[in-house]
Amino acid sequence: MSSFSVSAQPERRQSCIGQEHHLSSISFYDATTSNRIGFRGVQVAAFLEAHGIRIPEQPNRALKMPNGLWILRLGHTEFWLVDKKDQNTDAMIELEKEADQSEQVTRLYCQHSHALFVLTGDDCPEMFAKVCAVDLSGDAFKRGSIAQTSVARVSSVVVNVSKSEFEQTRFLILSDISSADYLWKALDDAAEEFQQSTITIS
Repeated sequence: MSSFSVSAQPERRQSCIGQEHHLSSISFYDATTSNRIGFRGVQVAAFLEAHGIRIPEQPNRALKMPNGLWILRLGHTEFWLVDKKDQNTDAMIELEKEADQSEQVTRLYCQHSHALFVLTGDDCPEMFAKVCAVDLSGDAFKRGSIAQTSVARVSSVVVNVSKSEFEQTRFLILSDISSADYLWKALDDAAEEFQQSTITIS
C-alpha cells in the first residue's frame, strides 16, 4: 500500500508517487496532495449554493468555478470539491467548519480516501480504451462528464476537465488511495504506446 501524508495543511502533505514515467504524448502528474473535500446530505445542494458554490444540475456532471474550483456531483446528494492547484484553501476550510455545524450535511474525507491524478493529451481517450470499459472519447464523454467506473481494475471517478479554449484534452482520475501506486504504474504502461521524443508536464 502506498503511504501518503494527508495533513490538513497543503504544504505539509506528501505523496509517495514517483513523478517519472515514460515519455509519451500523454502527460500526467500526481495531484493527491491538493485540496479535496466532499459533502453528502439531503440539504447539501442548498448548503453549497448558500456559500456561493455553483452546482451541476445533474449527477455525474462537473463544472468549474471562476476561482479554479471544480465541483463534482456524484449523486443527487453527494458533491466533491477539487482544488488541484490549492487556490482556495481558506474557503474550503471555512466550508468544512460550516458543514460540521449542520445536522443535515455530512463531510466526506475524500482528501484521505482518494488519490488524484491529472492526465493531459489528445491520446488520452485512446489510452483509456486499453484500461477502461467506458467510452471516454470526445463525442461520447464531453467536458464536464463524470464516469464512476473501473480503470485498470481499480474503482475510479474519471472527470473530463478539458480546456476547450485551448483545445486541450484533460482528465482527472480519483481512485482509492490504497491502490494509487498500482494505478500510476498501470497508466504509465498504458501510455508507453504513445511515445514521443518530448513531453511536457504541467
